[in-house]
Amino acid sequence: MPYSFTQIEKDRSRTIAWVFSSLIVFYFLTGWVIALLVKNYNLIADAEPVENFTPALLTLPETLTALVIALAVAGVHWLVSVQGMVERILRVLQAEPLNPKDTHHQMLANIIEEVSVATGGRSITGVVVPTPAMNAFALSDFGGQAIIGVTEGLLGRLNRAQLEAVVGHEAAHVVSEDCTTTTVTTALFGLINGLLNAVTIGLRGSGRSSSRSRGGNGFVVFLLLVYFILAVTRLVSLLFNMFISRQREYRADAIAVRLTRDPLSLAQALYIISSRWRGGGMAGEELEALFITNPRFSQLDESEGFFSELFSTHPPVEKRIQVLLDMARTDVKTLEESVKGQETHSRQDVPLPGPVLAKRWLVNQNGAWTGPFTLSQLATLQGLGPNTWVKPSGSETVIEASDDQDINSLLKEGGGRVQGSMLCPRCQVPLTEMAYEGTLVAKCSSCGGTLVAENDVQRILVRREVGFSDRVAHLAGLLQRNRVPASPGLNLRSANLSPCPHCPSPKPKMIHMLYTMAYPVEIDRCLTCGFLWFDRDELEVLQYLIEKRVAPV
Repeated sequence: MPYSFTQIEKDRSRTIAWVFSSLIVFYFLTGWVIALLVKNYNLIADAEPVENFTPALLTLPETLTALVIALAVAGVHWLVSVQGMVERILRVLQAEPLNPKDTHHQMLANIIEEVSVATGGRSITGVVVPTPAMNAFALSDFGGQAIIGVTEGLLGRLNRAQLEAVVGHEAAHVVSEDCTTTTVTTALFGLINGLLNAVTIGLRGSGRSSSRSRGGNGFVVFLLLVYFILAVTRLVSLLFNMFISRQREYRADAIAVRLTRDPLSLAQALYIISSRWRGGGMAGEELEALFITNPRFSQLDESEGFFSELFSTHPPVEKRIQVLLDMARTDVKTLEESVKGQETHSRQDVPLPGPVLAKRWLVNQNGAWTGPFTLSQLATLQGLGPNTWVKPSGSETVIEASDDQDINSLLKEGGGRVQGSMLCPRCQVPLTEMAYEGTLVAKCSSCGGTLVAENDVQRILVRREVGFSDRVAHLAGLLQRNRVPASPGLNLRSANLSPCPHCPSPKPKMIHMLYTMAYPVEIDRCLTCGFLWFDRDELEVLQYLIEKRVAPV
């Protein structure tokens, strides 16, 4: 029998009502116990000592007062938590919008759009989390906003069919509205772990310094009180997991299979995710109920029984995979062989990509048409101003430079000079945008250096599309055998520091340093904008060392 929209709404409303009622009960019981302790403490302090002291219970008016206060506190907690809850959770996860110039991001956007159409046209926005961990999540709120997010690790390591299956699973949470319940409970209590960890660190630091500070003991007492309150709240949040049924994951898997008609791809995706780093230790790991698998490995998740059903938000991955394999009429051995084959042939031995097919323009200089020029080349073209006549390459439409949105963004207001010159820090020639591993980098056609945004470096290191040349393999081997980098590390004093190509004038100097201490590849990093400069082959050597798992220095 189909799961109707009316039934979905009833289930969501009933669960939300239970969550809010439990919140009121929690605050009422907490307030009642505190009021009882305060009342009896005052009686003991004010009365004569007696041998047989009988605790006084709260009167009916006092109990009703505690109930009213609980209602008020629960209402405030609810309103504060659900206001902007999706945006707040995305900030905790450090999620980013999809980049329209990134081919992997565009593939994800296309998949989400296709799945959205298949689910009845529900509007869903895609985001990515810049981490090599492998996981996915979904969020939604009462206003109809829906988000599906994946990590860069998952986006770079799964093939299209597997990614479609994962997006189908997350879309199932959205259309069944259990995603809203999970988002609400996460907003109410899911961020407590982060605060609890911060207080724990504060207690450790205060414990070491309290003996050296007069006010240290008082501060430690305050932190202990806060820690106790947060610990109790964390315990309550675990109890709230009972509202997040494990069965919702089985149901989402089943809906994903109905959408994609491909149970094997979802089984492969879960197998790959579960056998790699899922995000333990990353920002937002405490929001485990949101993810397709728990970022932290939990023995409770992988077991069954009363306590697992009560305190765990995910069913055993092994059982989920077996259910999907039964649907696909295949076995675990076939699954493992298919995944192994995918890993073996994950990289294609293809040449390095050429320049991206970017928009180009012809420019009228002294009555003659010159070009065509890319946007980065226009950035350094002498004499280009708002009134310069230009026309897009392949078109006969002539317009002023200021009428073209892309060119106008390069021009200073009221002036004829061009902003944002992207010049090679070594050769001082214009950098050209190129597609590499699905994202855009700026490359020097003269020396072969590459300018990359820091987050894009993480994406490049995860993805495996472009093959390595013999030269790169040879340089990586030399670097590993020598084990002594040409530069010992961070260099702040060198007189030869290069200017950052990305920053506007006056351009700050980039710092010469190692990308990591484990793999001693030298880079230049701009501390102002975060962009990184790799000299020729340095980026490819770094990829080679990390991907081939060469023993670190």
